[in-house]
Amino acid sequence: MKTKEKKDEFKIRIAGVEIGKYSYSMTCDKEFFEISELSDLQDGCLNLRVEMDKSEKMLDLKFHFQGEVEALCDRCLDPVRFEMDFSEHLVVNLVPEVEDDFENDDNIWMVDENIYELDLFHFVYESICLALPHRIVHPNDENGNSTCNPEVLKRLEAMSHRESTHEVDDRWAALKDLKLD
Repeated sequence: MKTKEKKDEFKIRIAGVEIGKYSYSMTCDKEFFEISELSDLQDGCLNLRVEMDKSEKMLDLKFHFQGEVEALCDRCLDPVRFEMDFSEHLVVNLVPEVEDDFENDDNIWMVDENIYELDLFHFVYESICLALPHRIVHPNDENGNSTCNPEVLKRLEAMSHRESTHEVDDRWAALKDLKLD
């Protein structure tokens, strides 16, 4: 599938749509993450359900994401897959004219009431990125041991040991005791 066609899957037609409730299904798959520039995500399959409640001058959109994604581990740089299950909410106000200097809020948008369709691609992508954990690492096994690449862990341990035996410049010595937890 071409990039434009995949992006078009995340457009919802609103012109001529009657007041009422509507439901849409979309899939965020490998192609979705490939066309998302600057994506930290390598692969995945997230099923997205969008519930839209359209009124005269407003769209109330509820998103539910469920599935798994793959990203690189922050520790060993090997791929790690993890489950995601979360919801988002977006309110779109349909106004006669949007001022040029008006900036949309993250979850409240002002759009021209005469637009044909609403492009949700970037909102979906940003929602997924914001739902990611701050630190992506392989989970520990049942014994509490890391499941990261053992070769990389050995190298990190060797580097850590080398740094601990290295003399520290007095100007930096005070930082050694700083706790970042």
